[in-house]
Amino acid sequence: MKRIAYIVMVILIVCNVISWSYLFLEKDNLFKVVFFNVGQGDAIFIETPEKEQIIIDGGADYNLVASKISKIVPFWDKQIDAVVLTHLDSDHMNGLFGVIEKYKIKNVLWTGKGKEGSEEKLSNWKKLIKREVIENRANEVLVKKGKKIIAENLSLDFLLPEEIKDDKDKNSNEDSLVVRLCYLETCFLFTGDISFNEEKKLIGENLKADILKVSHHGSKYGSSDEFLKSVSPKIAVISVGKNNYGHPDSGTIERISNVGAKIIRTDMKGDITIYSDGKNYGIVYQKLGE
Repeated sequence: MKRIAYIVMVILIVCNVISWSYLFLEKDNLFKVVFFNVGQGDAIFIETPEKEQIIIDGGADYNLVASKISKIVPFWDKQIDAVVLTHLDSDHMNGLFGVIEKYKIKNVLWTGKGKEGSEEKLSNWKKLIKREVIENRANEVLVKKGKKIIAENLSLDFLLPEEIKDDKDKNSNEDSLVVRLCYLETCFLFTGDISFNEEKKLIGENLKADILKVSHHGSKYGSSDEFLKSVSPKIAVISVGKNNYGHPDSGTIERISNVGAKIIRTDMKGDITIYSDGKNYGIVYQKLGE
């Protein structure tokens, strides 16, 4: 009996290993978007089945996002296909310094302008990009509304800003890049820190998205009823820190709930990974390097 029990136990272990290996291989061949838990800030990692990698924003901590990326990509993979900076706020920008320091970047996409409280930081960002261009032959790509990038089954449509003017009194959130990304039939809308005024400019555009990255950490000044109805998301991800500036606002939460979207918050769930085969998608919660 003991021998039979032992054989059964071995078979179960082998089946379990095979099952988990199959799931791992299956996920490894899916499109994935990771909303990193970076506290009060935004940081998103995107990887296609062909292993093309894109980072949108980097959170406020210099090293955190680079450390999290190292947990989900092979140690020998030191190249990122594209880094996208939505705007120059520290809680979107700082972590990209650490990413660019540790990884070779093929393309850096940003608006090229905008206001940041520290001119020194903006100057350092420009110097860093210049170094990447010279030393690593990176491409600096200045983007605004109308820019479209297509690669394999992936498309990125840049919907805002329309035009950026140097204005020392302007809030940098107004210059946020808004990107609609689609992998086959699964679409995401990344909104930076835009507010009601910028949302109005988007009405009439193709905003439909399965997953919405809620603007400005769920601020009360964004996510209007009209905008949310235009997007019609099934999932709304709020990247937010604990004990912050009143984010997310209860009114914003209510408006998102009214359109039937499921709300997922990084302060409650940790790192949020959405896998997709281009039509169906699933969600996994985990904590990477915390």
